[in-house]
Amino acid sequence: MNTISTTKLHIDTFKSKFNNLESISVSDIFSFYQKYDSKVKQTTINWRIYTLVDDGIIQRIGRGKYKLGKQKEFKPVVSKDNQILYLKLKEEFPFLDISIWSTKWIAQWMLHIPNNYETIIEVEKGAEDNIFYYVSDIKENVFLNPSKDILDKYANRNEPIVIIKNLITDAPLQEVEQVKIPTIEKILVDLIIDTELYKAYQGRDLDNIIENAFQYNTIKKDTLLRYANRRRKKPFVKERIYKKENE
Repeated sequence: MNTISTTKLHIDTFKSKFNNLESISVSDIFSFYQKYDSKVKQTTINWRIYTLVDDGIIQRIGRGKYKLGKQKEFKPVVSKDNQILYLKLKEEFPFLDISIWSTKWIAQWMLHIPNNYETIIEVEKGAEDNIFYYVSDIKENVFLNPSKDILDKYANRNEPIVIIKNLITDAPLQEVEQVKIPTIEKILVDLIIDTELYKAYQGRDLDNIIENAFQYNTIKKDTLLRYANRRRKKPFVKERIYKKENE
C-alpha cells in the first residue's frame, strides 16, 4: 500500500463505515472524507478512489459505484481448440465481430455437471451463414441458431457441439489470450433469456451459476442491465438476478 493509504485514506474506519453496503457511490465516499477535511476537492476524491481500487480496498461494480473487496476478474481458460478456431475465423473474416466461449466455463458452478459442453460462436447479424458453412467444413456437430427440437433430434451428445448464433450489437465482450469472449455479465443474461438453447443450465443449476458467478467474480450491474436492455428483457433479468434487492 502506498503512502496516501496509510495517512489519509482512514482504511479501518472506511471499511467499518461501508461494511454492510452492497453499493457505495462517489458521493458516499466524498461525504466520508469531508468529515476529515471539509474543503477536500473532487479531484482529490477521484485520486483516493483510484488508490482504494488499486490497493484492493474497493472494487468497481458499475459506473460510479463500488463495494468493499478486491476486483475479481472473469478470466476463464480458453482451450487450445477454441483459440485455434477463433484465430482461423478472424483470419478468414477479419472485419467481422466474432466471439467464442464454452459452457464448460460455467459447469464448475452447477449441481449437475453435464456430460458434454457446447462451444458458442457469436457473429454479427448477416454473417452467420458464412460462418456456419466455414465451421462445418472443419468441424462436425455444428448448428446454426438451433431450436431445442433440432438439438434433441440431430446433435450428437457424445461429441462436442458447436453452435453459431447472432451477436447482439454492443454486447459486452473482453479479450483473453487474443480471443474475444463474452463477459460474465453477458453470459448470465444469455443463460436467463435463452432458456431453450441453454436448457441444461436452468432451474437450480441456474441459481447456483448466478450465486457462484457473483461470489467469484466482480459483476458490473450497469453492464449486465444495459445488455439485458439491449435484449429487451431488462425487467425480467433484473427481477431474476436482483430479486432480493428492494429497489
